[in-house]
Amino acid sequence: MKSLLAVLLSMLPLFAGAQGNGLKPDSLHIIIDGSLSDTYADKHPFHFNSFRKAAEYFAGGTLEQPVEVYICPGVYWIDNPDTPAVAVGKGGREPFGMTVRCKNLRLIGLSTDARDVVLASQRGQMQGAVGNFTMFDFWVDSLEVSNLTMGNYCNVDLEYPLNPRLNRKKRSDAVTQAHVGYVHGKSLIARNVRFISRLNLNPLNGAGHALYEHCHFECTDDALTGNGVYRHCTVDLYGSKPFYTTHGRGAVFIDCDFTVKTSNREMFFCKQGGPLTLIDCRYHAPEGTCLEWAPYPQRWLRCYQKNFTLNGKPYRIGSRRPGNTVVADHLSSDSIVSGRLDVSCRAAVLRPGGAPLVLNARSSGAPVRWRIEEGFSGIVSLSDTLGCSVTVVPDKDTDETVRFCVIASTGSGLEAACELTVEPRVLPPPAWSRRPRIRLRNGLAMLDYRLKLDGHRDETDVTWVRCLPGSHTPHVRLKESHGVTAMSYRLTSGDAGHCLAAIVRPKSHRSNAGDTVVAYSIPVGQRMIQEGTSLETDFRGLPCSEWQAGTEPDTWTADGFKPSDTKEFDWSFDRRKPMWVYGEGFNGAKGTGLLQAQRGARLMYTPAGTQYGDMSLTLLVDPTKTAGQGFGSATGQYMDVCIKFDTKTLTGYGLRIIRTPKHAKAVDFYLVEYKNGEVKALTPPISSICYRTGCTIRLAAAGNSLAAHVETSTPLPEESPLARTVDLSAAIVPNAYGGVQIQHTGTCGESTTMLHHLRVDWGK
Repeated sequence: MKSLLAVLLSMLPLFAGAQGNGLKPDSLHIIIDGSLSDTYADKHPFHFNSFRKAAEYFAGGTLEQPVEVYICPGVYWIDNPDTPAVAVGKGGREPFGMTVRCKNLRLIGLSTDARDVVLASQRGQMQGAVGNFTMFDFWVDSLEVSNLTMGNYCNVDLEYPLNPRLNRKKRSDAVTQAHVGYVHGKSLIARNVRFISRLNLNPLNGAGHALYEHCHFECTDDALTGNGVYRHCTVDLYGSKPFYTTHGRGAVFIDCDFTVKTSNREMFFCKQGGPLTLIDCRYHAPEGTCLEWAPYPQRWLRCYQKNFTLNGKPYRIGSRRPGNTVVADHLSSDSIVSGRLDVSCRAAVLRPGGAPLVLNARSSGAPVRWRIEEGFSGIVSLSDTLGCSVTVVPDKDTDETVRFCVIASTGSGLEAACELTVEPRVLPPPAWSRRPRIRLRNGLAMLDYRLKLDGHRDETDVTWVRCLPGSHTPHVRLKESHGVTAMSYRLTSGDAGHCLAAIVRPKSHRSNAGDTVVAYSIPVGQRMIQEGTSLETDFRGLPCSEWQAGTEPDTWTADGFKPSDTKEFDWSFDRRKPMWVYGEGFNGAKGTGLLQAQRGARLMYTPAGTQYGDMSLTLLVDPTKTAGQGFGSATGQYMDVCIKFDTKTLTGYGLRIIRTPKHAKAVDFYLVEYKNGEVKALTPPISSICYRTGCTIRLAAAGNSLAAHVETSTPLPEESPLARTVDLSAAIVPNAYGGVQIQHTGTCGESTTMLHHLRVDWGK
């Protein structure tokens, strides 16, 4: 531990510089010293023993004369960590420890060791706060911080070597969103500053221009400033994606070290791709690590690396899409940083016969050459290959959509690109050779038609509808086309006595959809239906493109619902928009499946019968989150999977999967009982890491017993002490219901769960 004398001696040059300029504490020169007594501080203007008290006097700065705040060694709590009060945001924003408004502000730690001056908080999402707690919200034109630590110690121990009595244990082991600060202003300069947190660090993000020199960062994902310049910095990575994205010209790292602090062997710089420049940087990671710019990098993306090493050896980043990487080892660092090459458009759609595309290059003066990505010549032509502007003309009428880049480059090696999506010429909708009709046979309603496709692929849009009894009036949607024409529909007992309608819009993959034609079936007789005791679906035909309310027999309900146990969290959904969408997955969700489109998405199946005995369900899902946390945060975000369920009264039994503040990479599982929409737990929770890609959920009710089993096909981390599979059971009161419910209250986008396959079996 350093002696106090050593620290005082290190402060002398800083004090001497101020005194040499004749500076004395005043409205523009403020001293903060935690060792001062209240009496002394009260008698000496512009001397303070608390950062919060001093901040009341920060408003006097101008663009020409900054407020300079000199901070003596100590730990200064921006937000009282001992108060039991829960911080809550205002006006739809996250909760802040302090809002600071000043035209021009400089915070200067009076020690050359940034660890000696600590500005601290200790709150995060659902850990002392509702919302992503943020220590600072600066409203400035210019902010400079130096020689200090800014730390949110919600999930990190505060260790203060100068005086261990000021050490403080973290609030929780479960990593949650806990931020340092935002800057609303033109510029930020940080020198010799340590930024400490974990999830969403936010080291003073938001300024128009940000420079970090000799700074240290500790963070997980979605953390760093996307338009910052980082010189001689160190970054400790406790996650796999330190940036959500970068923007404009992106982030620049010069002579920096990245160190992976986990066992991850698949690392990225951005969650959503954006420009990056790495010059003379070193990356330290477990052996066998693969390093990419982003999980799904765009074709247009260009990132620069010069003298980059992984574990001491030269390494080229971005094997998934090598064209994203420009290796600039032959260029000077100045030419990479100061050189500029951008194009006026990063992505465009063209069609033969349509308007050409004009691209303009913005460069630092070097001549610009244009070329078409190798392998795609002949699809478009360029008006010229040399110059600051080029016209791209679509030439070839391809039968399928093609994607490639037009690339601009300079002789020195700078690159920029525009990703082109060249679509086929749109043709008229195909004409009918035989108009649609419906045949009922072998338990199926089958659509029969013929189109003049001229060799093109049939993508006719079909929606199956059950009509009102004794009429041709559409009543409830039964099945939709989601990329694949729904040529058939399996009859159910709920169809008996009804006519079916197929709403058909002819379309090829080269055309828009044509005029609607409706085909009707004869009334469905009970003998036409092949009774079964099971339901099986991959969700592809599920009717979800519109709000599907109601609980008709043998139909799906795809709607939204906000359960009463989420009332403390302010969210809603738009009834005018779909709650579910069938489509491609991303991150942990593989292939295609059904995804939540809005928070509160609910899916129910109402069987036709009235008396059901034993019942079981098997559901295969892929959470898009890959670390086992399942949901965006621990703010009432869960998914319930229910059986023996009455869809009218919301009564039955189920399994709840919920993110809690207990763990950052796991969820809790427990059995529940629904009674008129109110939910109570039937078992204690089990915390498990198994809610990952390839997760199988089994739920069974037999007699007076309810049981659940959950497992995943994804290899799980060996070091976790939490359960790798889930087995739960509880005694229940049998009921006669046979419905199914899946209720999701999590945020969407990056925090959804893809439904792949469902099977339900009813006992006799």
